[in-house]
Amino acid sequence: MIKLVMFNTGFIMRLFQKDFIFKLLLLALFYSLIPLAEIVLILHVGGIFGNYLVIALTAALSLLGILIAFGEIDALIKQVKRKLKNGEYPGKEFIGIAGVLAGALLMISPGFITDAIGLCLFIPVIRNCVGKLITSKMENQLKDIYEYLKLYDAG
Repeated sequence: MIKLVMFNTGFIMRLFQKDFIFKLLLLALFYSLIPLAEIVLILHVGGIFGNYLVIALTAALSLLGILIAFGEIDALIKQVKRKLKNGEYPGKEFIGIAGVLAGALLMISPGFITDAIGLCLFIPVIRNCVGKLITSKMENQLKDIYEYLKLYDAG
């Protein structure tokens, strides 16, 4: 059976709006400036402490971030399961998971700037603010996930 993918016409129309294009170009500029800043900082710190130490430090920070993220995600998943058993909607936990995943993605990317931002995202207040930004337009999908989890937990 052939499945046809339908495009959202609203999204296609947004591609031709000046504001959307401007935001997209700013995002692309931001996306290209962060790696450049990371390279400059790594080269500078490498000149002071040595290249091998800097490489080891960036790898260790990434590993540390992943370990912290696993611990945070594990705790949040336990809270989701507890709320599911009580019949409560785990909205705060979904927000927390989104924030932790954003922090983990930043920790995985090599560099000191993204690691510092990623570590900040493990602070609950900052994590929840970023998580709200990420999940703000996903409320219907999160409710669908909640309904699925209720069915899965009941089965």
